[in-house]
Amino acid sequence: MTDGTTMTGLRGYIEGYYGRLLGWDDRARILDRLHDLGMNAYLYAPKEDLFHRVHWRRPWNPDWIAGFEEFCSTARRLGIAVLGGIAPGLDYDPHDDAAEFRALHVKACQLVDAGAAGVTLMFDDIDEPPADGYGPDGLADHDLHANIATRLAAELDVPLSLVPRVYADEITDDPAAHYRGLSSGLPQNLKLFHCGTHIIAGPDPLGEDGLAGTHIAQDLVFWDNLYCNDYCPRRLFVGTYQGRDRLDEVMLNGTGLIETDLLLLSVMAAGSDVVAWHSALAAAGVPQDFRQLAPWFDHPVANDQVPPPPAAPTDTTFAAIEALLWRWKTPLAREWYPFLFGLKHDLLLSTGNLPGLRVHKTQTAALAQHLGIGPASMNDQGNG
Repeated sequence: MTDGTTMTGLRGYIEGYYGRLLGWDDRARILDRLHDLGMNAYLYAPKEDLFHRVHWRRPWNPDWIAGFEEFCSTARRLGIAVLGGIAPGLDYDPHDDAAEFRALHVKACQLVDAGAAGVTLMFDDIDEPPADGYGPDGLADHDLHANIATRLAAELDVPLSLVPRVYADEITDDPAAHYRGLSSGLPQNLKLFHCGTHIIAGPDPLGEDGLAGTHIAQDLVFWDNLYCNDYCPRRLFVGTYQGRDRLDEVMLNGTGLIETDLLLLSVMAAGSDVVAWHSALAAAGVPQDFRQLAPWFDHPVANDQVPPPPAAPTDTTFAAIEALLWRWKTPLAREWYPFLFGLKHDLLLSTGNLPGLRVHKTQTAALAQHLGIGPASMNDQGNG
């Protein structure tokens, strides 16, 4: 790579979530933060870009190309490698492989010609393979995907990386066999993105058995979903960045909330150091009151382990929520407003202090019905 960019020791940001899509100005801000933190990579793979995934065969339009060119130029100046993602897995038709591969190659060349330092071929979040395999030869999914990746890598002047269908051990019953089959069909110098034992990995991301590391010969880049909330958009996670110290290459999948993601990159850089974590929050303008609420915004269920519940809310807890809701006024505060208000209602509900009318105003009808809060309780007003 030129201009100081590198494809080794990748550490950075993934725009790879559902439900939100950044603009070029926000992406430029991410680049600046990556540079300030000494990170070196950005994977462009937003599920909400129709031309990345749903309409992967269609070329990006000239306006998008112009924006991507400027984005890549800025990244090169800052020493950051931009990887451009293409996700054909939803409907790649191996029965029409020649035409499908041509469309994929044209799309990849668009990214390279616009300045991408690498291309990432993505087969994540797709259906299980058919019982009789893919195409006229009945290929297993790992064989088909390895074949496509190998051919595409040979056609490109930049490195190709791969997100396989089985990107976490939990996705299949026999991950070791899948990894061996996939790895044997790939070039040695092709990097694979992987989430570890679970899609949301806990403090031991690759697990004691290290299935991916043991059975995949290629270098692994850890795709970290620790703070991503596209699967639970009513929740927010901003706890310390724990258990990633042993990983050689790691990239953080964000939330799509720009102010939050800028903070999360600083949290990532702080690692498990609690003092550095507090400093990152303070630098982002998060008031001291948030410390009272931090346990509710700590970490998700990871490795299928439920974090210990925070202590029961107190008057101090509710006072902190009120202070943050009504006195903290910044762009980050506006992003966190729905999460703070949601926590307030959840705590009132869990302690039996959310009046029936307020439940019906603020919660879904399905939840109110589940809780048995019917018309009789509607006279209980309250202001929640």
